[in-house]
Amino acid sequence: MMLTQAVRRAAAVRPHGMALADTDAGERRSWRQTAERIASLAAALRALGAGPGVQVATMAHNSPRHFETLLAAWWAGATLVPLNTRLAFDEIRYILAHSESRLLVTDDVFATTAARAREEVGGLGATLVLDDTRYVRACGTAPMTDACGGLETLAGIFYTGGTTGRPKGVALTHANFAFAALNMQRDLVLGPEAVYLHAAPLFHLADFGIGLGATLGAGGHSFLAQFSTPRFYERLARDDVTHLQLVPTMLATVLDAPERDDRLLARIRSVSYGAAPVSPALLARLLEAFPQARIQQFYGMTESCGASVMLAPERHVLAGELAGKLGTVGQPTAGFELRIADPATDRPVPAGEVGEIQVRGAAVMRGYWRDPDQSHQALAHGWLHSGDAGRLDDEGFLTVVDRLKDMIISGGENIYCAEVENALSTHPGVAACAVLGLPDAHWGERVHAVVVPRDGFALDAADLDAHCRTLIAGYKIPRSYDIRPAALPLSAVGKVQKNVLRAQWLARKNP
Repeated sequence: MMLTQAVRRAAAVRPHGMALADTDAGERRSWRQTAERIASLAAALRALGAGPGVQVATMAHNSPRHFETLLAAWWAGATLVPLNTRLAFDEIRYILAHSESRLLVTDDVFATTAARAREEVGGLGATLVLDDTRYVRACGTAPMTDACGGLETLAGIFYTGGTTGRPKGVALTHANFAFAALNMQRDLVLGPEAVYLHAAPLFHLADFGIGLGATLGAGGHSFLAQFSTPRFYERLARDDVTHLQLVPTMLATVLDAPERDDRLLARIRSVSYGAAPVSPALLARLLEAFPQARIQQFYGMTESCGASVMLAPERHVLAGELAGKLGTVGQPTAGFELRIADPATDRPVPAGEVGEIQVRGAAVMRGYWRDPDQSHQALAHGWLHSGDAGRLDDEGFLTVVDRLKDMIISGGENIYCAEVENALSTHPGVAACAVLGLPDAHWGERVHAVVVPRDGFALDAADLDAHCRTLIAGYKIPRSYDIRPAALPLSAVGKVQKNVLRAQWLARKNP
């Protein structure tokens, strides 16, 4: 089953049902209209060179046009290469060249980027900016028959947002996407009455995967080009939104917003989140604010085509026999296996011990595009090696500890940066922090923390030490601090660039 079949089915079973809401334009499109537009857009892309074996890159904010274009590229038989809208041009140029993209489709916000790419990226045959005029013209093209490839055909190359080195292109098949979409449809109960709000960017698999699940269920789609609480509540009111996917910080922002409308929140049937666990305090607020919603957490990665582990709704409770799992990310979703392995031997470790998180299942990637060595390492012995450190309890619940590369070995003790960061972040005067290992003549490595204070707070090392001492073992407490007013350096996907922090420290040490 290819996802273009889901579009055709939705048009058949809900021809007049709402498919895409364009709140800014004051329009709603039915599934019949949407299927017709996708077929016409596919023909327009074909005229520009898209087709089987051709990579089509996209760079756009969330919108009905963007979603239709992604599906139209598949309808034309092409492979998707969605670009992060926060990338610098050098990163865009690298990805376009490395992926061998032949066509770049953008919205009018990125028209200048498209023009520059056309000039500077060899092999890029054409660009298309979907502004009002060109979009209407493309939608007027004579429609083409669905030419989506088979299940084992390459469907997308999604580039990871690493904090060191060049991004890697994760090669995913139509089978990977179909399996992931079926999981999302089932786990989130995405049926014909569902309306999913695309609040996270479509270039992320977390959002795109849920969108595909909603399409499988012939549900509706609403879109936020950029997140803000006024627009969020406007979409809830105008588009009859029922399903949300937000990170915990965004959920807290929604609850604290002056625009908060509890009548709209009471309509929500599903709230999913990822990237970090929710605290008991935040969960209590969510349970009160969303009285009708199923709340669940997902853990996954690009290489597994999205979520592979879920903390189920029944575990989002504060009391009773099912409570006590909020610090975990849950158990494997249907169709996935999970194990923890010793990074040195690649063999499973007993429950409770920390090792590398490894998964396998039908949604795991084919490999990394044009990188056989990295592919072999990542998929060794039939398991996807996540690079994350974690542990399983005796009920199969997974706790994510840290990235393996962020483990510090100090005086023979293993120290996970995330554990120290979690302790520091609970200090009321800490706005942001990052922990890394630095060379130390005596300890081998020492724990070093970079801390950004909240406005109005004066922090010092003694204060931070005293706070950490109540939460973590003495050997884990940072041995040095860099307390700075400047924001931490972030990658294009919002990850702290510890390589930059380490380079800054080295530059000060060796001017």
